[in-house]
Amino acid sequence: MGAGFSTVTPPPSQVSATSVAQAVWSYSPRSLTEIQNLTVAIQNNDPNILTAISDLQYVPVPYYAGQASLTQVAAFIDNAIRNYGLVNPIANFIANNPYNLWTTNFVASLAANPYLTATSLNMLLSNFNMTANSAQFLLYYLAQNYYYNKWIQTVTASAPSITFSANATLSTNVLIAQSITIASGVTVTCGTITCFFIAQSFNNYGTITAIGAPGGVTATSSETNYGGTGGGGIVAIAITAVLGTLNVSGGIGGTSTNNVLTNSGGGGVGGMFYIVGGVTVPIGGTGGASGYLGAAGINGGGGGGNAVGTNGGKGGNATAYSFSSPNAMVTYILQGLSDWWLINVLGKSPSSTTPLAYMNGSGGGAGSGGNGGNVPGGGGGGGGEVVVYGYDIISGTINAAGGIGGNAYSAGSAYPAGGGGGGGGGLVFIFYGATSGGVTANVAGGTGGVGTTSPTNGLAGANGTAYIAKVTVNG
Repeated sequence: MGAGFSTVTPPPSQVSATSVAQAVWSYSPRSLTEIQNLTVAIQNNDPNILTAISDLQYVPVPYYAGQASLTQVAAFIDNAIRNYGLVNPIANFIANNPYNLWTTNFVASLAANPYLTATSLNMLLSNFNMTANSAQFLLYYLAQNYYYNKWIQTVTASAPSITFSANATLSTNVLIAQSITIASGVTVTCGTITCFFIAQSFNNYGTITAIGAPGGVTATSSETNYGGTGGGGIVAIAITAVLGTLNVSGGIGGTSTNNVLTNSGGGGVGGMFYIVGGVTVPIGGTGGASGYLGAAGINGGGGGGNAVGTNGGKGGNATAYSFSSPNAMVTYILQGLSDWWLINVLGKSPSSTTPLAYMNGSGGGAGSGGNGGNVPGGGGGGGGEVVVYGYDIISGTINAAGGIGGNAYSAGSAYPAGGGGGGGGGLVFIFYGATSGGVTANVAGGTGGVGTTSPTNGLAGANGTAYIAKVTVNG
């Protein structure tokens, strides 16, 4: 037999991280002095005490052996990264797990520990030695275990602070900064259907606007009784949040003066919503009944119809994704943002990803063609969606109402024309960790448009939901 080796191998059930650590640590050429030096270095938070830089790979051993607490290890690693420039080897150990010492349980607990600062964690995730999957694991761990503030601090640690002092339209759908400030009187418009704002401090003293799914197109290009556009989506993730004014209301259905007999109106495009179980996306209002009304959708209003046989367009039907709890919904959104940050900021592509939670209201249906001077109105667009996580939410005004249905145009014809149906109200989810200040939300359904006779008025859309809940935050 080889010198010093046993022929008996313990079964896997008896092999623990601690036993592996002790075996590795005691194996030649390790010496008692080096063991003591590493333990003392961790206990005193002083990397200068290490015998060699290579001893860093054994940092978990004193923790497994009960000679150092996780807090002491976290503080030691944080000091080694930020003040001694040792991020490269530590990132390598996390990604490659030498001797099975840097287990996922150990590394995850380390990431969540407050003594490993977000600055150090950001440096680790950004390091070239850190694989995409390892970085994703750590960010997902923070999100899935409700370390929302640590997650925010980590992804924003190396980001700038941004101030909007003049009106602007965003060219990106995700904005990440240490602080985001929108000055009073300034309007920031989302360039895509959903805007995501991630900051340690979010201070909106102005207005943010987002536009969602398109409304139905008119029967001919000369008519203007189009369906209203759905409201867009706004997601704000912050530790402290002044929300200002957030506008995701649905657009108003159009009215046309063109009275040429034409075809049916086009249907609105469906939106997308993320909801907590028990919340439903409202239905829009049906278009005015002239014999050929436009059916309501989820949550787009239907277009008005005409008695001569042209149908109003259908309101758009939104897709809804439901979560079991507020925490589950926040976690999912953060996972999608984690992958966006890894790919677009760090240039790391995990093997599988969570998509961004795009959300927006449905478009309204267009009114049908007119006849003899009477033209139906278009359906109102559905209100969009706003989701906010803030550990402390100071105040805010959120507009997520359904769009008003367009009125029918009347020139006294004998053929009645219907008003457009109102868009359904939108959804507002406010999730807070500690405090939620004065937040008001308008999620009313849009009123129906006026038809050429009272029986042909469009119906109002149903009201949306404003949902405010405290979520569990572990750090």
